[in-house]
Amino acid sequence: MLRSLRTSGSIKALTTTILQDCSRESLWQAPAAAALCQQQRNLEGLALINKGTKAGPGGRSSISGVTATIFGCSGFLGRYLTNYLARAGSQCVVPHRADEVNVQYLKQMGDLGMIVQLKDFDMRSDEAVREAISRSNVVVNCLGADKETMNFSYEEVHVDFAERIARACADSDVLERLLHVSCLAASPGAPSRRLTTKAEGDRIIREIYPKATIFKAAHMTGVEDRLLNNFANLAKKLPFMPLVDGGHTLYQPTYVRDVTEAMMNSLKTPNAVGQTYHLAGPETYTIQQLMQLTLETIREPYHEVYVPRAIAKAITAPREYIYKKLPVPVNYMFTSDWVDELQVDATLPQQEGLLTYKDLNVLPRRIDEGVAIEHIRYYRVGGYDLGTTGTGQAQQSGGAGFGGQSF
Repeated sequence: MLRSLRTSGSIKALTTTILQDCSRESLWQAPAAAALCQQQRNLEGLALINKGTKAGPGGRSSISGVTATIFGCSGFLGRYLTNYLARAGSQCVVPHRADEVNVQYLKQMGDLGMIVQLKDFDMRSDEAVREAISRSNVVVNCLGADKETMNFSYEEVHVDFAERIARACADSDVLERLLHVSCLAASPGAPSRRLTTKAEGDRIIREIYPKATIFKAAHMTGVEDRLLNNFANLAKKLPFMPLVDGGHTLYQPTYVRDVTEAMMNSLKTPNAVGQTYHLAGPETYTIQQLMQLTLETIREPYHEVYVPRAIAKAITAPREYIYKKLPVPVNYMFTSDWVDELQVDATLPQQEGLLTYKDLNVLPRRIDEGVAIEHIRYYRVGGYDLGTTGTGQAQQSGGAGFGGQSF
């Protein structure tokens, strides 16, 4: 982008580029980008009755009439949702347990007074949850755990907290929409405790608050993701990539901004109330293919080692015991529960009447090209346009779609 600006010397080029990045359609339909961005910024057509005082032309310095409480605001998906709502003039209540310095970036997302931070939030307190949603007409639950810690178990995060939110929402006089984020592979019979507790949380949400909209999202990619970033980290730390049972498990990853857009479009869709949407990308990959894609993009040599599931469980079990007792940071891909999770594919179920991106007017992007994978290019050795195996033409182009000719 900077290179094109130097060539044109025009501020208009910068404005056009920013507008083109505001929606996934603008990637292919540039002439409609400005109109699409303005429509998103205004949150026009919200399927809400209690919109409160609505003022302004739309955008950050307006009042959209939405007051939203976002649980999990400092997480991967939560910060994108907060940004989307706040830049449209919504007041966002963001409960958090983190140090204020770690969530200070949320303040920049909205105008003065539009980001209300509730520090030291206690997810085990019914009173704290009720207070957090007391003035909100939209509640979003993005809270989830990819591994257990010494402080929280899967049951506490996925089941107990989901029940606490659902009961508070059922008792609210102003709430209209509850958006709950789940997992694509979650099911009562899953081999992983993370997936079974996710499914139990979905059941409780639906039972207590039937009007909730549930989003069963696939593994997401983006700047802060824990998928491609984890593979890239492994490539930097290990001389080989471990493949549990050959890496044949299927994933259908999706770009985080597509998930955000789908969730926001659901607020404009009256029929989304009480529905469950399955959100997955257009392409299916094995774990092995995702690892190869990552190393190809960051230009590192690819070496793999097959690890039988029984051996992987034996290796991860002692580490899992330790980090459940001590505050030790551990990659979730080195836990025994993740090894169990690899027994099931995280892809769209083959069933009739399944609601997907299409039903929310979203065309999901591929995760192997463009902005959805650009963030891991910074793992390249020697700079953004280089890399350990980057030679010749690859050094000059620096494209994310490097063909891997050196492998």
